[in-house]
Amino acid sequence: MRWRSLLVALAASLLAMPARATQAEAVPLIFVCNQDAATISVVDMRTDEIAATIPVAFSPAGIAADRSGGTIYVTHPERGEISVIDVGKRQVVRLLQVGGTPFGIAVSQDDTLFVSDWNNNTVTAIDPQTGKVLRKVSVGHAPAGIVTSPQGALVIVANREANSITVLNAATLAVAATIPVGRAPFALTVSPDGTRVYVANVQSSDVSVISTRTLRAEARIDVGHMPYGLATSLDGRRLLVASQSTGVITVFDTDDFSIIATQKVGRFPEGVAVSPDGRKAYVANWFSGDVSVLDMASARELKRIVTGGGARSLAIAAVAHAAGSGAEHRP
Repeated sequence: MRWRSLLVALAASLLAMPARATQAEAVPLIFVCNQDAATISVVDMRTDEIAATIPVAFSPAGIAADRSGGTIYVTHPERGEISVIDVGKRQVVRLLQVGGTPFGIAVSQDDTLFVSDWNNNTVTAIDPQTGKVLRKVSVGHAPAGIVTSPQGALVIVANREANSITVLNAATLAVAATIPVGRAPFALTVSPDGTRVYVANVQSSDVSVISTRTLRAEARIDVGHMPYGLATSLDGRRLLVASQSTGVITVFDTDDFSIIATQKVGRFPEGVAVSPDGRKAYVANWFSGDVSVLDMASARELKRIVTGGGARSLAIAAVAHAAGSGAEHRP
C-alpha cells in the first residue's frame, strides 16, 4: 500500500526577529517529511535553505508540531511508532510504541496527540511523553488526514475509503457528526476563524466546504485532478489546493471560490503550509523530492528546495536561540 501523508500543517511558530536582536529570537523552521529517504529536512524559512537533515525510522508519513514549537512528531504506519524530535537539538529523542498503523497526527492545546489508524479505523488520543493510549474511538474506513480546530474543541478526520469526515469532541472523543463528502477524502484543514473545514477529495477532484456551526456541507469546489493537500492564508481569504497529477497549486478566493491564480510546482505535490508571517507558502513535491516556495501575494514560485526522496508532509515550528549569535544552531 502507498502511504500518503497528512497535509495538514499545523503552524505553531513565532515570527523571526532580526539577527543580532537584543533578546532571544524565534527562528521559523519548516520540517519536511521525506518518506522514501526516511529523513526529516529542516528548512530555515528566513533563507529557505536546508539547515539540517534528521534521519528517522523507515517510511515516515504524518508530521505535526506541538503548540510551543519545540517538538515535532512523526508517524511510522508500518512500524506502529511515532518519532519524537527535539526541535532545538534537531534529533529524535524518543520513540513512542503505539501499535497499529498510525498515519495522520495532530496536537491538541494541551499537547495530547490525536492519531488516525489507517487499518484499524480508529482515532486515538495519546500521551506525548509515554505513548499511553488515553482514549480511542472508531471512525470511518481508512482514516487519513486529521486536524484540530483553532480553539482545540474539535478533532476532524478524513475517512479515505468511507467518503466522509468524522467530527469528534476533543475532550472526550465522542462523535459529534459523520458528514458525507466527495470521493476518497484525504487531506483537510480548518479556516483560521474555525468556522469552516476544507476537505480535499482525491477521486472526485473537488474540495468539500463544511460549516463547523451546522456540521453540514455548504459548498463543493471543483479543483484540479487529484487534490492531495491544502492550506489557507492566515486571514482565511485564500485557499491553496495542491493537485497531484497536474503538479499545480490553485489559489481560490474563499468568498466566492473563484480562482485567483494557478502555479506549476514540482511533481506530485502533496503537503502545503503557509509561513508564520503569511508571506510565503511551501509545497512538498513527492515525486521530485523537493519543496516549492511560493510568494503568497502573486502565487509565483520563488525557489525550489531539494530535500529528499518522497517529500510528502510539512510542519512549521520555531526554535529560540540567544541574541547576537548571528546564526542558528547547527548540529
